[in-house]
Amino acid sequence: MGFYFLQSPPKMATINLNYVLLNNDNKTYSEDEIFTIEISKDKKYELVKDMIKNCLALFFNSVLSTKICLSLFLGGHVIKPMCRISEDFPNSLSDGVHIYILSSPKK
Repeated sequence: MGFYFLQSPPKMATINLNYVLLNNDNKTYSEDEIFTIEISKDKKYELVKDMIKNCLALFFNSVLSTKICLSLFLGGHVIKPMCRISEDFPNSLSDGVHIYILSSPKK
């Protein structure tokens, strides 16, 4: 009689990302407009956009989640929605990672 050990597949690490809602100038923000989302690093940014739309329903009520723009840097390029989070953050990071939400969505 042998013993069999079942192993579950390894879990992808999660990451806490701080999302910053930029003011209308897309350059400044208030400390009150930062919130954190914990998400698996193997997820795509498109899922994050849906989560942001739910968190900020009043602000993005009439905006499709596909029109929400995210950026890794102030004034930086817009993150592609089908990109996996692990592509930008392959290593474990501590808190303090910010993703910027442009307040003027794409038209």
